Order: sequence, then C-alpha cells, then structure tokens
Amino acid sequence: MSSSSSSSKHPQASLNHTLVSMPTRDQSDRAEALLELSISLIESSIDVLRSSITTDEQLIRQSTLMPGGTLGKHFRHVIESFRAFLLPFIPPPSSSSLDQNKGTPEINYDSIHPTSRRPIARSIVSCSHALEEIRDDLIAFGDIARNFTSNSDGVGQGVAGESGVKQQRKGLAEMMEMKVNVVAITPTRQVMGSTVGRELWYCSLHAIHHFSMLRTIAVHEHGLELPVEFGTAPSTLLYRGLNWKPPNEDKEVRVAVKSKAKL
Repeated sequence: MSSSSSSSKHPQASLNHTLVSMPTRDQSDRAEALLELSISLIESSIDVLRSSITTDEQLIRQSTLMPGGTLGKHFRHVIESFRAFLLPFIPPPSSSSLDQNKGTPEINYDSIHPTSRRPIARSIVSCSHALEEIRDDLIAFGDIARNFTSNSDGVGQGVAGESGVKQQRKGLAEMMEMKVNVVAITPTRQVMGSTVGRELWYCSLHAIHHFSMLRTIAVHEHGLELPVEFGTAPSTLLYRGLNWKPPNEDKEVRVAVKSKAKL
C-alpha cells in the first residue's frame, strides 16, 4: 500500500459532493471528476469516524432496523470493494502489464481475505487506517494513470522504449477507458468485460448505497448526527439544489420485535 504522505499531493476532499469540480466536455476533466468523487467519498467516511462514530461499541452493535448489519460491516464492505478495484494497479505494475495487448486486468469483488476482515469491522483504529489506505491508494492510482504509457505502433506523441517499440503516453482519461474483466461467482465463475472508469463509478455508487444504510443505523439507532450529504448520491444533491433544507433526523426509532404466532 502507498504511504499516507501521498495524500498531501491532493487537496482536502469535501464531505459535500456538490463541491467536487464539475466536469466539462473535455474527456480528461471528466476522468478527474470521477476520481475526485471517489476520493471525496472515502474522505467523508474518514471524517465521520473522526467526528461522529467514535467507539468500537458503536461499530459492532447489531442493528435492529437491518438485522445482521453493523456500522463496522458496512464500512468493511466498502473498503473491500475498493481494495478489489485497486488490486491490479496498486502497487504500481509495469507499464507493459497494463497494456491491453499484454492481457486484460481482472477485478474480482468476490475475493475476500477472512484473516484481515474482522478487525476492520470491530475497531475504530483499524477501520480508520484501512480507509486512509484506500484514500492514499486512490490518489496513487491517479498519479500512476496520469503518467501511464503503453506500447503502441500508432501515430502519436510518445517515447522510444528500450526495445525500440514506441511508447505512447496515455493519461487518466485513457486509463479510465481501458478494458478490464470483472470476475463474479454466481456460484459459477463468470467473466464480464468492463472498463476501469465504469468499475470506479460502480465502487463509488456501491459506497453511497452502503453509506446510506450506515446512516440509517447511526442516526435512528445510535442517535448520532451525520452530515446530511453522507450517503446521498451526487445526482440527488444536484437535484435538491442549494436551497434544500435537511429533514429533522434527530429521533431514535424504537423497533418492537415480535415473535411469529404459531399456526
């Protein structure tokens, strides 16, 4: 994993997704906006752990509204998804190994490592550290992509490699369009074509989905206050507009669990 010092190269991401730079028609701007959004989402979860969810007990308390769920499990699931996405790119592979002519990278969201899972869902320190690693690795991924070159016989700006083969500089926008294979267990092994950008967007939407459930547990069962943007899709924030007022959430919900009547 990359060191935390790399985070200093990126401006502090905002918890409010509406403050993410708006994309233009330029392809590179859209790619930067997509990466910046994913970093902002992870930054928002780090902020929540620092300011709102502050004890291990809060992480592990079983939810009544969502049986079987805990705050820690939702954080862990987001972390594991981003780790699966980043695995082909962090630590930095050689340029040739990312070249589409040298084989298509695989992303497997169903690959888990049980020995490392338990602490993340049960410890504020472990969870925070894992999220910080994801943030730093996303920043490192952006740096790798901006400097990415691949072997090419086409016409374009590039440099001659040691073998004499022309190396074309690609950049983040081209990296986002690079093809990847997504592996899924259904339980039969499935392999589906996708792109780097599409999978990064999936990880971001997936994170928002779990942050929304996490928010429900934190606010209505733990009585915590979370920023209203946390767990809200960027499209929803844009639809609401600047004059939108948040609902009153500071009420805990009591759920009565009734046993099923015998027939």
